[in-house]
Amino acid sequence: MLIISKLNNNCISNYCSAYFFIGECDLSYLDPPEHVAYLIGDVSRIFRTVYDRKVEPLGLTRAQWRVLSRINRMEGATQTKLATILEIEKPTLGRLLDRLEEKSWVERRSDKQDGRTKRIYLTKTVRPILKKMYNMGDEVLEAAFNGLTKTEAIQLRSTLNKVKQNLSNLMNIDSK
Repeated sequence: MLIISKLNNNCISNYCSAYFFIGECDLSYLDPPEHVAYLIGDVSRIFRTVYDRKVEPLGLTRAQWRVLSRINRMEGATQTKLATILEIEKPTLGRLLDRLEEKSWVERRSDKQDGRTKRIYLTKTVRPILKKMYNMGDEVLEAAFNGLTKTEAIQLRSTLNKVKQNLSNLMNIDSK
């Protein structure tokens, strides 16, 4: 609502059309590049591109750093669960994991209850690389937030989390 409030005073909404309206606030006067959905997409794309360049010396591709980062957050997840969360096909993830295993960065372990199921774990070898990777991410984020006050950065995060939750709720409604 913070961004919208600056566009039209007293605009509060429970509904958001992807193109023109947020609540009762007509945003059709905005050119598509200025629309909040486009801005979020552009920021995300540019952030990933800058980060790709930053981590390239570590020998990481975008696909690899995304997988490593997700495994770090969900250590012991199944390959199927990781593929779903990463929104990639299981065979694609399988090939990525093969390459990461060749580097001794991840290992697949059989599930204790179901030996056919493989769970994915990071190795000790990759831990220093992950630390560098996250430090580089912090550098990119710091540069991206240049000129924002701490309060603005906190508000941005809070606002984006609300938007994320709203969209997640829509996904749950649509899947029923």
